[in-house]
Amino acid sequence: MWKEVVIMEIRYSEKADKQIKKIFKGDRKSAKMIVKTIESYAENPSGNFDIKILKGKFEALKRLRVGNYRVIFDEYSDIMSIYEIKHRKEAYHD
Repeated sequence: MWKEVVIMEIRYSEKADKQIKKIFKGDRKSAKMIVKTIESYAENPSGNFDIKILKGKFEALKRLRVGNYRVIFDEYSDIMSIYEIKHRKEAYHD
């Protein structure tokens, strides 16, 4: 039996791109783990990931937990849009 593999395109916002670069400068291990988890999710969204649908002003967005970091994103069709990547202490205070 063939299993169709659909890999989502990953698009980072300018803000998320800056945030991951900043994390990389201070904590390479976490930055690599974040990118790897995002890529794994894009390859297999039905896998075992800690995902929550957000409420309030972030309604309709999703949160992917990666260690002490939170990736705020949405997905539409075959596109995963990453909006923010923040430490859990700062993730929901904007």
